[in-house]
Amino acid sequence: MVTMRAVRTGPRSLDAGVSLVAALITGTGSVKTVAAWLPHDAIILLAAAQGVMLLARRRAPTAVLAGTTAVSVLMIVAGYPDGSAIFGACCAAYAVAVYGSGDEGAELVVTLRHAAVVAAAAIAIGVASLAPGARGQSGTWTALVLSALVAAPWVLGYAIRTRRAYIAELKARAARLEAEEGERAARAVVDERLRMARELHDVIGHSISLITVQAEAAARSVRTNPDAVPGFLTRISAASRQALAEMRHVLAVLRPDAEAELSPPPGLADLGELVERLNAGGLEARLDVEPMDLPPGVALTVYRIVQESLTNVLKHAGPGARAAVTIGRSEGSVRVSVHDDGTGPSGPSASTAHGIVGMGERAAVYGGTLRAGARASGGFEVEALIPMCEEAP
Repeated sequence: MVTMRAVRTGPRSLDAGVSLVAALITGTGSVKTVAAWLPHDAIILLAAAQGVMLLARRRAPTAVLAGTTAVSVLMIVAGYPDGSAIFGACCAAYAVAVYGSGDEGAELVVTLRHAAVVAAAAIAIGVASLAPGARGQSGTWTALVLSALVAAPWVLGYAIRTRRAYIAELKARAARLEAEEGERAARAVVDERLRMARELHDVIGHSISLITVQAEAAARSVRTNPDAVPGFLTRISAASRQALAEMRHVLAVLRPDAEAELSPPPGLADLGELVERLNAGGLEARLDVEPMDLPPGVALTVYRIVQESLTNVLKHAGPGARAAVTIGRSEGSVRVSVHDDGTGPSGPSASTAHGIVGMGERAAVYGGTLRAGARASGGFEVEALIPMCEEAP
């Protein structure tokens, strides 16, 4: 069995092959008409010199072109066949186009500079073909043909270099687009996680706070007023069911294959029921809502801000605190104001609590603002201003 294996040719092997071929082609010309002042054996040395210079065609293509051109001019003037003499210069002209470099951002200047260098080499070889000792001289036509033969490899090399640069740019652009798409997907995942975290925080925080208040009230009433305990337990059960229903609604997006009945998200119409539950839980709250038609996302944001604010009143304002909720229009925006007359924030970090930060993020999604802090007359206040615009993308 014969095993065939592909052999990859590296840059050094390729350069060595080009140099050897150039030296062989240059040295195969006839030396019968070479001028007497140039020994015939020197042709072999000149051909070898061109081949050795081509080894550096990647590192210093312009210098290699100058050296091979000088050797070609010498050989043509001495009467050596011009076709063999210019092969090394043609290889060097190609290398100038493909491997020539310059300052980044000045591609046009570098191209013009290389074109001028190649043009100078082509003209020098064309003029050398007009020398008295040149072989087979036939005037201007020969000079033009030789000049074109030197310039043609540069044109070919420039086309190849341009195509390589174009393909590299396409690959780089595709890589950038893929990276940007990955970043957008990652940001979308993070945003969705934050959204769900805010939803769960609002739902669980509100319900647990309400359940805690009712449980404490039931515990206090066991001995003093046993008949009131079933009412507290009923409200605890209702709050638990409400929390489970909202949690299923939030988490349903994680299981798209689940056959869950998704109810519409809460909005302005559900604020009355929210306030009633809190009033039943021991918080005296007043609600004043101006009728308006809001996009579902904005309506949900308003509902969650009110829910979180009243939950904070229930937890932190102290016994006997009263709260007021006012929602109305304000110059193309909806203004939400929730304030209480309780004991106020417990410390300077109240404005950086997770709930308040979450409310600010909800408002910012729709280009709104939120302010939260202590009132001059006592208590705490949350005020949000949200533009009544279309849904955020």
